[in-house]
Amino acid sequence: METRLYDFEEIKLNPLPDWGQLPELDLYLDQVLYYVNKVSQTPLNRDRKGVTAAMVNNYVKNGHLDKPIKKKYQRHHLARLIAIAFLKNVFSLQEVGETLSVLRKDYSSEELYHFFVVGMSEETSTIPEVIHYSCLAIKTYYKARLLTLEMGGAVNNESNL
Repeated sequence: METRLYDFEEIKLNPLPDWGQLPELDLYLDQVLYYVNKVSQTPLNRDRKGVTAAMVNNYVKNGHLDKPIKKKYQRHHLARLIAIAFLKNVFSLQEVGETLSVLRKDYSSEELYHFFVVGMSEETSTIPEVIHYSCLAIKTYYKARLLTLEMGGAVNNESNL
């Protein structure tokens, strides 16, 4: 059996926006939720609940996300929430937070998001190993989900997704 794990088209993932493509303007929470859920939605998780206001408030409360400034969220908040939206399918929030704490010592938000985008879009050895394997786990999750749906008959052509 041939496995093409890194093919976004096969596992129905859209390319993630680069740091420069994230909105430059500060956004209110409802705008953040709309944007993050739009970016992180795939045909495989269309029926699942995305990131909610309660989740974001918990992320801030537990230190996984910086507090917004005057109720407005900046680019680094969006980047972190996009990564969390994918990572929460595979890892506990505590695991995500622990990993971010370690990585934030050596890398900026922009660098971490760049590594995440690269890790999600291609196989590479130029990113930190923990990010590489985290992205691999996410892609493996989506591949397994796709195979399960195909085996169950829920996916027999592109129009079903």
